[in-house]
Amino acid sequence: MNLILFTASYPYVRGNETSFLNIEVEYLRKEFDRVIVIPETIKDPVPVEHPGIEVDTSYANLMASKDTKGLAALAVSSPMFFQGMMEADFPRFSLTAWRRLIAFSGKAELTRRWALDYLLEKGLAPEDCLFYTYWFDHATAGIGAAKRQALGLKVVSRAHGYDIYEEHYYDPPFWPCRKTALMSTDRVFADSFAGTEYLKKRYPEFASLFVTSLLGVRDPGFITKPSMDKIFRVLSCSRIGAEKRVDLLMKSILIAARQRPGQQFEWHHFGNGEERERMQEYSDSNFPSNAKGHLPGFSNGEALMDFYKKNSADVFVNCSSTEGTSVAIMEAISCGIPVIATSVGGNTEIVSEQNGRLLPENPTPEEIAAAFFTFLDEGKIASTKREGSRKKWDAEYNADVNFREFARELAFIRKSGS
Repeated sequence: MNLILFTASYPYVRGNETSFLNIEVEYLRKEFDRVIVIPETIKDPVPVEHPGIEVDTSYANLMASKDTKGLAALAVSSPMFFQGMMEADFPRFSLTAWRRLIAFSGKAELTRRWALDYLLEKGLAPEDCLFYTYWFDHATAGIGAAKRQALGLKVVSRAHGYDIYEEHYYDPPFWPCRKTALMSTDRVFADSFAGTEYLKKRYPEFASLFVTSLLGVRDPGFITKPSMDKIFRVLSCSRIGAEKRVDLLMKSILIAARQRPGQQFEWHHFGNGEERERMQEYSDSNFPSNAKGHLPGFSNGEALMDFYKKNSADVFVNCSSTEGTSVAIMEAISCGIPVIATSVGGNTEIVSEQNGRLLPENPTPEEIAAAFFTFLDEGKIASTKREGSRKKWDAEYNADVNFREFARELAFIRKSGS
């Protein structure tokens, strides 16, 4: 059996895809004779280590060769474009929607042609192949369209955040050709129960296709220690973007420090973005003397775990306005760090009274600061939540358990044809 895995950039990237796929492919290799990774873009000229799998960059090269006009020509030559414009929820009076439909169906048509050519050139029998797209996007739709000619081919997809929650990422809120793509997809694995329920409610006629497959991180082999020097240490880790609301967290640190002038606060945020330097300057200039902010930029998984191992931490915070299942939260609870998070997406599944505290979807800085104080004022509660974080990781987000089961499920789909 052959598994052809479509990624955004893995293995030519550092970041979330690598965090999960480096582990997942270990188990995929055990279930399939060949694992062939097809990145769409080459973000880093040097790939991360990926022993035991094959990588083909022809799709990325082909995608890079097409400009807007090239994609538009592909779109109007594809039945998917016309199927997409006929879908009931297509906002046909929006120019933005038409542009997205053209780009999507053009990329899907390119994918369809590439997939058929690839099977032919490599001498692969469709009935012996499972195509797996890591993101539920145009690649899934294009491979699904190829099934009309490549009889016996199977295609499954994972779905995370931007490829699920339309209203949080797009204006107007819709995914082009979604129902058309679902008609030819064999399974969609959301990475949270919230994502699965969202898809079932949004597309009830395809409810049987949607299942949950949680992601996970490995056991770091240590437990992060709480602070013993009377400094309250707050950690956060994400890209600095609008939906991550890192500025909201920064304001909450400021307010907490002002409300508790006798308490020392220390905040470390790991992640890059255009606003990082400005936010560092703001915290340097505006935090009172009992608070410090550190925004060192991007840190890969290994360096981040090294920081968690060598430094103490009292709480991890996620203030996102929308979220799938946060790898940063998974990493934090694997180290026994309690979590404060907004009640959005997968956050509501990974954070509870067992291991932290959930905030409203749109908390004020004062509400976040108040959450800090519950940890400061109730030492025993904080200790219990640290134990709860570790137990939550072991029970639900252990990568070696979750990815083993997922790989076996993919193999079953290909073998059984169901």
